Amino acid sequence: MNIYKRVQFKKREILQLQKDYEDYVWAAIDPSKCIISLGDDYLADLRDVLLVHHSRPENIFGIGFDLNTGEIDFIDQINRRNPSVDASGELSPEDKENIEYALRYFFEKLPAYREA
Repeated sequence: MNIYKRVQFKKREILQLQKDYEDYVWAAIDPSKCIISLGDDYLADLRDVLLVHHSRPENIFGIGFDLNTGEIDFIDQINRRNPSVDASGELSPEDKENIEYALRYFFEKLPAYREA
């Protein structure tokens, strides 16, 4: 199953994601347009969903996301295909910050992201 979103996840949607994906999901995200594609497909397929929705390749990043803790895994392999990322696949601090900001928007209702 593949999910494409432009708006925040509701609490019930997050609970369903946790159930469907056993608390961990793969995602492709375009923080510049604030859109996300997530699911159990290959990251390349999730990336292609964003390309179909007119994201530019240099704005798409692949991540793994823990739906309990909010922890983000920046996956070097998929990000090597991104023309704005260096050959190692390591993201810049600015790119990581933009991704984290977008994820906080999408998953605002996630308990790990609630403001104290």
